[in-house]
Amino acid sequence: MMEEKNAPGGKGRLIRWTAFFAALLVTIGLVILWAANNQDMSRGKEHQQATPAPETIKLNTVSMFGGTDPSASDYQRLIKSFMEQNPQILIMDESSSADETWKAKVTIDFASGNDPDVAFYFTGPDARQIIENGKVVSIDEIKALYPDYAKEISPNAMRFMEEFDGKTYAVPIRGYYEGLFCNKDLFDQYGLELPTDWDKLEKAIARFSKAGIVPIAASFSDVPHYWIEHLILAQGGIEEHRVNPIATYPESWVKGLSYFKYLRDMGAFSSDVNITKNDIASNLFIEKKAAMIIEGSWFIGGLKDPETTVILPMPATPDGKKNPSDIIGGYSSGFYISTKAWNNPEKRDAAVKFVMHMTSREAIAAFAKVAGPPAADIQSNANISRVMQSGITMSSNAQHVETPIDSRLTKEAWNYFVSQIGALTDGVITPEELLDEVIIRNRGQ
Repeated sequence: MMEEKNAPGGKGRLIRWTAFFAALLVTIGLVILWAANNQDMSRGKEHQQATPAPETIKLNTVSMFGGTDPSASDYQRLIKSFMEQNPQILIMDESSSADETWKAKVTIDFASGNDPDVAFYFTGPDARQIIENGKVVSIDEIKALYPDYAKEISPNAMRFMEEFDGKTYAVPIRGYYEGLFCNKDLFDQYGLELPTDWDKLEKAIARFSKAGIVPIAASFSDVPHYWIEHLILAQGGIEEHRVNPIATYPESWVKGLSYFKYLRDMGAFSSDVNITKNDIASNLFIEKKAAMIIEGSWFIGGLKDPETTVILPMPATPDGKKNPSDIIGGYSSGFYISTKAWNNPEKRDAAVKFVMHMTSREAIAAFAKVAGPPAADIQSNANISRVMQSGITMSSNAQHVETPIDSRLTKEAWNYFVSQIGALTDGVITPEELLDEVIIRNRGQ
């Protein structure tokens, strides 16, 4: 070994080995540095992955802005804009037309624990059960934590929303009015004055009936509601109309209801008025096969010819107490927040944001453009149809605006009331017999 070391060329080999080990050490050092750096990067990625993204909050909503409702497209547009502004909130909406089947489903959902987080639903008797069962939160309770909640709504609109317990729960967006819709072009064609009083109404009925045109489109098997309201109002005036018949009823209710048979006997309605459906009756008016119909502001959206349609208050009967300008109307639906959503800290804030979005001035303007007075002070649309303008004029000129009778009766009493109108027009039952039974059924409230 000593000989090899001291042999010629041994020094060169030593230098080469020294260089080799130096390079190896540098390489090992670089590998260690790379590994350490890579580990730090991995730790950084792990840290990024460990920070969870905001969880999606699913908000279950239900409304009557479905089917052929003229506000359905605006409602869906507003939902879309809300989710764009709040990407962490997903709206799971179930909207449908507001018929009795839909009402029953909403009530059953609340009763069975399948409560929606936000519901656009009716007030009054329709809401009494869910309020009594503590299923929705009062506006005062919400405003205690969210002072700006419902801030855009006018005091006049909120006045109509007060419930049996003196509290308010639903935030309205638009009201409604009811009146006598007239195809003015038919009146002009037959040289008739619009029915601004009872005498002109009877003259129009006689002339249209003779000409083979249905004077008044109606369905007493399906929706006699509006005629109940207006005949009682036309006879008794606003004060007697607003009576809640628990112990007795005004004599004007008897006289008012007697006009069902009187008008039918003089040919005011179609011969099948007791069996036809409301959509068929509505179509008679829309297609100019009927001259008049009692409907609400929601009816405007379905008119084919809004420029030749006008809306008038129902005229008073010959000895009626009604002020010529008085109408049926008000606010009877709005957005509720369920107690179930309110008690969920995440859903609570989302539900409040959603309702405030839907009841902003911009949203209310969109909903009110179809028909009905807006629940907030907004600028009127200059490009409105003749029929909308006549409705606005009628509601603006009204000395009194009174809510419907069904807002005071129990559901059992009201359901019985509307079910007997066909028998009343046929003379099978008298107004007194009908009202006596209504009182019995109304005492259960």
